[in-house]
Amino acid sequence: MAQEIERAGIPTAVFTALDTIAQSVGCYRIVRGAGVLHVTGNPALTPPQERAWRRRLIERALQALQTPVERPEVFAAGG
Repeated sequence: MAQEIERAGIPTAVFTALDTIAQSVGCYRIVRGAGVLHVTGNPALTPPQERAWRRRLIERALQALQTPVERPEVFAAGG
């Protein structure tokens, strides 16, 4: 699906903990999440820490959407 949307000129970003699978199916902007069970969150963090972590994740995804890519690239959220 991401490939078809990209072909239409709309950038996409995929959140995943499994980079190699996202690459193998043709995703170009891959935003690495926390883990398989909690891709966009981390239940081990306190609520304020998790909000900050999620904010960094979304900011990284927005940065990925603005980055021109010609092949799959992984964007790590960090922190």
